[in-house]
Amino acid sequence: MEAEAPPQGEEEVIILGTRGSAVTDIAPLLTLDENNVAALGASTMDELLRAIQGSTLSADGSPPVFLLNAQRVSGYEEIGTLPPEAIERVEVLPELAALKFGYPPTQRVVNFVTKRVFDQLDLRGALGSTTRWGSLSQKGNVGLTRLRGDSRTSLTLEVRHADALLQSDRDLLPDPDVPFDALGNILGQSGGEVDPALSAAAGVPVTIAPVPARAEDRGSLAAYAAGANRPRLFDLGPLRTLTPDTRAVKAQAVLADRITATLAGSLTLNAEQNLERSSTGPAPVYLNVPATNPFSPFSAPVRLARYLTEAAPLRQRQKTTTLKAGFTLRGSVARWRWDLSGAFEQKQIDGRSERGIDPAGANAAIAGGTDPFAPLAPALLRDRLEDVARLRTRTGEAKLVVTGSPLRLPAGAVTFTATAELGRATAASVTRGPSPFDLELGRTRAEGGAAIDVPITGTDALSWLGQLSANAAFRARHVSGFGQLHDASAGLAWTVASGVQLTASLRRSGAAPDLAQQSSPEVRVANVPVLDFGNGRTELVMLVTGGNPGLRAEERLVRSLGFNLKPFASREWSLSATYEATQVRDQTGSVYAITPQTEALLPDLFTRDAAGRLTDVQFRPLNFHRERIQALNLTVNVFSQLGKPAAPDPARQGPPPPRPTLYLGAGPTYKFSDRLQLRPDTPELDVLRGDTVTGGSLPRLSGFVYGGLTHQGSGVTFDGWYSGTGRVRSGDPAADFRFGALLRLNVSAFMDLHDIAKRAKWTEKLQLRLDVSNIGDGRQRVRDGNGNTPNRFQADYLDPVGRTVTVSLRKLF
Repeated sequence: MEAEAPPQGEEEVIILGTRGSAVTDIAPLLTLDENNVAALGASTMDELLRAIQGSTLSADGSPPVFLLNAQRVSGYEEIGTLPPEAIERVEVLPELAALKFGYPPTQRVVNFVTKRVFDQLDLRGALGSTTRWGSLSQKGNVGLTRLRGDSRTSLTLEVRHADALLQSDRDLLPDPDVPFDALGNILGQSGGEVDPALSAAAGVPVTIAPVPARAEDRGSLAAYAAGANRPRLFDLGPLRTLTPDTRAVKAQAVLADRITATLAGSLTLNAEQNLERSSTGPAPVYLNVPATNPFSPFSAPVRLARYLTEAAPLRQRQKTTTLKAGFTLRGSVARWRWDLSGAFEQKQIDGRSERGIDPAGANAAIAGGTDPFAPLAPALLRDRLEDVARLRTRTGEAKLVVTGSPLRLPAGAVTFTATAELGRATAASVTRGPSPFDLELGRTRAEGGAAIDVPITGTDALSWLGQLSANAAFRARHVSGFGQLHDASAGLAWTVASGVQLTASLRRSGAAPDLAQQSSPEVRVANVPVLDFGNGRTELVMLVTGGNPGLRAEERLVRSLGFNLKPFASREWSLSATYEATQVRDQTGSVYAITPQTEALLPDLFTRDAAGRLTDVQFRPLNFHRERIQALNLTVNVFSQLGKPAAPDPARQGPPPPRPTLYLGAGPTYKFSDRLQLRPDTPELDVLRGDTVTGGSLPRLSGFVYGGLTHQGSGVTFDGWYSGTGRVRSGDPAADFRFGALLRLNVSAFMDLHDIAKRAKWTEKLQLRLDVSNIGDGRQRVRDGNGNTPNRFQADYLDPVGRTVTVSLRKLF
C-alpha cells in the first residue's frame, strides 16, 4: 500500500495497492514498453497476445492469468476490449509469481499497465476470403475507450459472418469403403456373397455390385456382373459442407472507477450469440430388396445402399447464446490489500440435427412391389430422424483474496495471501427425437487457501548469495459429488546475479471434471464412417456420443525447474528454459482411435459382428488411469531498435524521432516422453512412439515463432506454429500412418495511410492492413505404409480452409 501525507487541513486519501508493475523478487520473462507494444502492430488485445504467445504459455501449454495494473480482474473480458494503444507496458512473469496474486502456480502471469489518460473511438471493417475459392468472411467492429486514472470505460460491438465451405470447392476423393451411391450398390443381406447366380455370371464371388446406370439393364444379372466388386462411388460435392455458415454478434461493456477514497471496483457485461448452419449431405440408407420384388433380378434378398438424393440434404443448425457478468471490488485495511471478484456465466446451446430418414416406409413399399431402383415417392421420405437438443450450463462464483506483508525479515518483507471461494454450477440437458435424453446436474464448490512468500537472502542478509526466496501454498476445497480435493505447492526463486534467475517448484492439485463433459446429451447416429486403425478401412457404424456422469476427479503432480536469463539490462533480450515432469491420474479424455491396443484395453466401447467388422462405437469422455510427461520448454525474445539514436537538437521539442523496431521470438517445446496408461495394471501407451488415442500423432518437437519490423505506424509482422513429424504404428501397412512436419505461418502488413497522403486530413489515424493466414498453405501430409494417402487423412479434410487473405481498414478518432 502506498500512502501520501495529506496537506494540512485535508483528509487523508489511501491509494489502493501499487498501480502498474507486478514485478517483485521474481524476474519477468518479458517486459514490453509502449514502443515495443506499438511495434507488434496489433490492433486488438487478441492479436497482441498471439504475437507473444511463446512467452505467455506455460510449459504444459496452459494459458496465462491476467492482471490489469497489477490487480486481479474478473476475467479476460475485462481487458480484452482494450485497444493496444491504451497499454503503457506489458509484463510476463513465470508461474511462481501467480501465488502473489491468489492464483495457483500453474500458469504464467501477464500484467497490462494502462495509460493514465486515454480516449479513443475505434472503427474497423474487414473482408476476407480463402485463396482457393469457397468462403468469404466479413467482420465489423466499433469500440470506445476512455481512461482517466482509475476510471475506465470500454464499449465494443462486433458483427461477423463467414460463408459455408462446400466439399465441391475442394479436391477430395470419395471413400472407397463407403458403399452409398445415388443409384445404389447391391450387397448381400449378411455382408457376404450377394447371390450365387451373380457370382456364377461374373466368374468370381461377388460381395458388391453397382446398380446399372441404364434403367432397362437393371433387370439383367449380366449388367450387374459387369461391375462386380467395383462399387460406384458418389461425390457428395455441393451437397455437403466442410465448414458451416456462421453468423455472430457480440457486445461488451466494462465500467471501472473508484467508489470511495478507499474502495474501487469494476463491472463487466458480455453478450454473444453464434449461429451455425451446415449440411451433412444426402441421407444414407440400406433398403431391403426381397427376391420376390418384380424389379429384382436376384434369387435371394439383397440390400441396396443408397443416398436419397431425391430428398433434401440432411441439415444441422446450432445456436449458442452466452451471457457473462463479472465484478471486482478492491480496497485496503491497514497493511492488507483485498479484492473481491465475482463472475456469472450462462451458455445455452440449441441444436437441430437431422440424423437420417427412416427407411421403414420405403422398405414396406419395396416389399409390396415398388421399384427399389427408381427415385422414391416424396411421401416415403417425409419421416426425418431429427434430434432437437438443448444444453444449458450456468456457473456463478465469488472469490476473496487478501494480501499483505505482516512481517519483515532482514532479506525483505514476507508476503502472505489468503483466499476464499464459493461457486455453484448447474447443467440441464434435454434431447427430443430418436435418441431422447434428459439430465440435470448441479455442483457446489467451497474453497479456502493460503500462500506465503518468504525472502531468505537479499540486500540486507547474505547478499553475496543473491536474492533467494521460498514460497508455499495450500488449498482445500469441497466439491459436491467429489468430496474433499486439495492443492499444494512449494517453490524457490533464486536470482543468482543481475539478469540470472533459477526457479524450482513442486505442485500437486485435484480438480473435478467439467460439468459439460458429464451432462452432454446422448446421441445415436447410424451409418457414420469411422476409421478402423486395425486394418486401415472405413467402417459404417452406429456412433454413440454424449457425456459421462460417472467421471472422477483428476489428480496432477508437477515438478519443474526453470532458468531465466536477461543478459543486458538496457536491452529487452531474454531466454528462459523450463523443464517439467508431470504425472496425471484420472484425467478426462476420449478415445477416438480404434486401434488393437485401445480395443483390447477398452472393449466396452467397441462392438464387432461375427465377421470381425465394427458395428457400434462409443465416443464418450472417460478417466485415463495415468499419464507421465517429461518436457522442456524454451522461449527466446529479442526487441531492438535499429540505427543510432538521433543527436540531441535543442531546437526540437518533444521526444526524438522513432527508430525502426525489430522483434523476434520463438518458443520450442521438446517432449522427452509421454506415456499413457488407460487402465490400472495394463501396458502403457507410448504416444511419442506411435501409440494413439486421438487418431493423430503427437510430435516430440513443436513450438511458436513470431517477429516483425515496424516503423512509424507501418510494418510487417509474422507469427507461426510448427509441429514435427509423427507416426501411428501398426502391423498392417494400410494402417501404419506417417505424419509429416507442419509449419503454419501468418504474415501481416500494415500501413499508416497518412504517411503517403499527408495533405488529406481524412487519412489521419487510418490504417490499411493485409493479413495472410497460413501463407504457405501448409497442411498436414499423411502417408500409410504403402505410400498412399488414407482417404480420411486427405489434406483438404484435415484443413479445408487453407490460406486466407483479409483486408481491413481501421480508423481511430
